[in-house]
Amino acid sequence: MSSARRVQWHTAEHLHPVYREQLHAAPRGWTYVHTNPGFGDSQGATKRVEALSGVAGRLRERSEAAALRILSTAGYVHTTRAHLLPDVSLIHSAERLIFRSPVPYVLDLEHVDLFVIYQRAAYERRWTLPLLERMLLDPRLRLLLPWSDAARDSVLLRVSAAAAEQLRPKLRTVYPAARPMIDQVKERAAGPLRALFVGTKFYEKGGVDAVHALRAARAAGSEVELDLVSYVPPELAAGLRSEPGLRIHEPGGQAFIRKLYGTADVLLFPSHMDTYGVVVGEAMSYGVPVLAPGHLALGEIIDDGTSGLLFPAENMLYGDDTQCVFRHTLPVPQRYREALRHPSQAYVDGIARLLVDLNDDPGRLAQLSAGALATTTEGRLSMPRRAERLAAIYNEAAA
Repeated sequence: MSSARRVQWHTAEHLHPVYREQLHAAPRGWTYVHTNPGFGDSQGATKRVEALSGVAGRLRERSEAAALRILSTAGYVHTTRAHLLPDVSLIHSAERLIFRSPVPYVLDLEHVDLFVIYQRAAYERRWTLPLLERMLLDPRLRLLLPWSDAARDSVLLRVSAAAAEQLRPKLRTVYPAARPMIDQVKERAAGPLRALFVGTKFYEKGGVDAVHALRAARAAGSEVELDLVSYVPPELAAGLRSEPGLRIHEPGGQAFIRKLYGTADVLLFPSHMDTYGVVVGEAMSYGVPVLAPGHLALGEIIDDGTSGLLFPAENMLYGDDTQCVFRHTLPVPQRYREALRHPSQAYVDGIARLLVDLNDDPGRLAQLSAGALATTTEGRLSMPRRAERLAAIYNEAAA
């Protein structure tokens, strides 16, 4: 029997947390190799955010944003070169277009705009789209693996009709997977319903909505508590420290988050910016169902009424057509930030009703918890399903 073939991960220096999990989904007949130390550093994302905190960090972040804004205005399309390890048959590129790849490669992506550093203004240059299409149609790039059908549509709706026709056969949706972290769903502890919010970007991830929903649920007489993991803006932090039912935590790495997942009853994820939402899979791996807007990929990876509950979206950064509503998001437009500070009462009340209902109906919460865990054991976000899908994809791409 021949030994497994080697597929090389090609990643950015700052590794997206989703890729550490994917090392555990190597398909039969293949083995993963890489050169990025970030695969073994579960604190990488937190370190990156912490490095951009404080006065010096904020200045660095602003300078980086200014540089990226200039590049996008110039119509920049991000491409990289790959340095091949020995005996590699195929490259799996993590959201990076490879210029003259030394071997065939496949590429996964959360959204097409990542190639223009998430700045829609780049497409206004006449050379940007033709260059992007040429890279996507490169015969070395055998298959494109969007994280969701919404990500697939973001490609097809962005490129020309002629390019879309050629790209359609290369697009295969492959959802990121999450290892189940528990064997069976735990029983809900006595006392208040414990909701959890996780998001470093307080406004964009829906921190304001989470706090308002907590207030509304408690005002309705429901016992609900909220653990909020985020960098709360200074203008709000002092007032929220004494908020009834609210516990604020600064992001503290995977061990800390895992402890909170272990005690949470539900993840509240009212994000306005995510085109996927990795924390959804993380929560489900602990049997924690998710409350989120039924928008784009979130409406795919959360089965409404089975693994979580969906509510109508408000103030989303990406429209129903998968395209960003702003030309530039570096920085986020002030009028958008202001809208996020003041969610509508109807929106807040809708989220609060879901919290109240789950607090009052332990049986329904138990069903949702079981459905959430099943999503990562055998469902859409399971490692076996991803590995089976990738086995066929790798064999096809390397043939």
